[in-house]
Amino acid sequence: MGGEKRILKYLMLKDSVQVTDLTLEFELEKSEVEDAIKKINSSFKKDVIFYQRDGVYMTENSKMLCYKTLLKGEKLFSHYEFRERYYLLIIVLAVENKYLSLLELADICLVSKNTILNDLKCMKRDISKKGIEIDYSRKHGYSIKGSEFTIRNILVSAVKNILHSQAGRILLEENSLIKESEIFRLRKRLERLETRIGFRLTDEQLDELPYIIQLVLRRAKKFNQSWSFKIEKYDIKNTIEFPEIQKMFWDFDYLSQSDLLYLSLQVLASNMVESALEITDGDQVAIAAEEFLQNIETNLVMKIHRRNELKEKILLHVRPAIYRNLLGFQINNPLTEEFLSQYQEIYEVVKKSVTPFQKITQKELSKEEIVYLSMIVLGLIYETEETEAIYKAVVLCQSGTSISKLLLVNLKSMFPEIYFIGAYSVRQFEQNNLDVDFIFTTVPVKHKTSTFIIPPILDKQDRLELKERVQCEMLGNNDKMVQSVMRAIKPYISEQHIETVYKKVGDLLSNPYTSSSNEDLNNEKKLFRFSIDNISIINEEISWEQLVDISMKPLLRRKSVTEAYIEETKKAFYANYDKMIIAQNVYLPHFSPENGVNRMDFQVLVFKNPTFTPNGEKVSIVVALAPSVTNEHVPTLIKLNNIFSDEKTLAQIINEKSIFVTENILNEKGAEQNCEL
Repeated sequence: MGGEKRILKYLMLKDSVQVTDLTLEFELEKSEVEDAIKKINSSFKKDVIFYQRDGVYMTENSKMLCYKTLLKGEKLFSHYEFRERYYLLIIVLAVENKYLSLLELADICLVSKNTILNDLKCMKRDISKKGIEIDYSRKHGYSIKGSEFTIRNILVSAVKNILHSQAGRILLEENSLIKESEIFRLRKRLERLETRIGFRLTDEQLDELPYIIQLVLRRAKKFNQSWSFKIEKYDIKNTIEFPEIQKMFWDFDYLSQSDLLYLSLQVLASNMVESALEITDGDQVAIAAEEFLQNIETNLVMKIHRRNELKEKILLHVRPAIYRNLLGFQINNPLTEEFLSQYQEIYEVVKKSVTPFQKITQKELSKEEIVYLSMIVLGLIYETEETEAIYKAVVLCQSGTSISKLLLVNLKSMFPEIYFIGAYSVRQFEQNNLDVDFIFTTVPVKHKTSTFIIPPILDKQDRLELKERVQCEMLGNNDKMVQSVMRAIKPYISEQHIETVYKKVGDLLSNPYTSSSNEDLNNEKKLFRFSIDNISIINEEISWEQLVDISMKPLLRRKSVTEAYIEETKKAFYANYDKMIIAQNVYLPHFSPENGVNRMDFQVLVFKNPTFTPNGEKVSIVVALAPSVTNEHVPTLIKLNNIFSDEKTLAQIINEKSIFVTENILNEKGAEQNCEL
């Protein structure tokens, strides 16, 4: 078997060779080479050496099989090329929690001390660019130092490069860096993980990951130190995949939370971690966030107050969202279905507006991610200029950040006179000892402060009852109410009368008759009620140039807008009509309300003979809008977005001949879909 073994070793260290290479190398006839290959294959009762069209090669699996059986642990390598030595040095230094002498490193890499010294100089120069250094001690030797996250990244990269070299697995085995039995166990766990979380690893990933994981585990065990890394801010712990990946390592009790997070990244996206970090921290996301806000403003015809503040909120969420999207993580949002049941219209508007983010990842954002963004947008829709808050409050919640975010959004919109410090766990609140007037909580707490226990999602009845309870508490706090009223009227009172007025206001507010009816409490934003005057069915053909004048004419007749507003709308619409779209073939000519809007108004025009835009798009419906400065038009516009986005309803309106039926569709659909924002 001596001749066959020599041929086998030669092939194991090559990618692929020609039969002529073997005949020259071993001074054999072609037939003798072919016989040797057949003999080796027959000993396994299957092909471990593949011979096609004079080309001879082995797979990495077959090389390892031959190494374990025919070579029986006999050393395969007599030397390593520079590339293999370079990556082997990184791996050894990264997984050994000790200094290694020059002689030890030279023995591992099968070269002289001078050669290994030159190799170390090259490696030191390269990895210093990543902030990693080779620490040298004359007494002890060499060690690798730097950020744990970066060291693990270069370790993973080195393992991949070794695996892509010839007989890389055997190289790791010969240096006692891996155990094949552990590789087999990790591979089986990865296969089971695929079934549990419904994702698919490529064949290459399934081959490489057990080696990567085993060496990362080895470093984690040997160093066993507390560490954290940048990815923690990207909220991987709340994804669907993380708990399942965590279970995969149930018997590795030395792993920290950071270790498990890092292993999760390797399992799902080991080759994209650094590039994803670079994208999410760059200007690209900030630019996309600005475009997203512009889309929201365009789709809802509104101006966003405190724009920079909102942009920061968007970025805080969307950076991790894009990161998760790039890496293939699915966020776990327990409120998704409940949110959609109440705020479907908001969701649809946001879904239309997230294109800038999806261009970055070249993937669609998941429903759960869009719901998170919708929660943020929900808070801005009715937000007006800030008024000075009289009361302070806090939200306590133990069910996760998604519920906290939604509660804050809802409560801030319901109680503008209350300043909400933030959302906390009960433990955080007790530790911080915050001074507040009200506590809104989803879990029972004992506290001397006025406390309201509320459900995570507030429906219409919940909101009405909560408003009544809070208002009663406010009215019971006479001092606060007097301060509030006096703050508002003080500029209009002469100095000598302030004390008298203060007393009179106090007496008045202490009178128990002061109350609010349910109707007053239910001051939710109202939907616009369409009458037949707000609907036009146009049978004659209209030219593109006439479109805005025809659409705006009823608004002008009702004195909702001025001629100046129509002129400004014409300029804006004809220059940017491709952005003033509600749904397919449905256009929304409008301009800023400060330029001639007397009152909010709508006119829906259905064209039986559609006109066409300059780029050939059909115009079937036009919604002429006179927007409100205070965004009162937004709920109705959201409703119309939803109505016209439904293909069946859109077709029904386009084909309907009766203006009364169209009126019913617009109003009844609105009632059905009112999200009670």
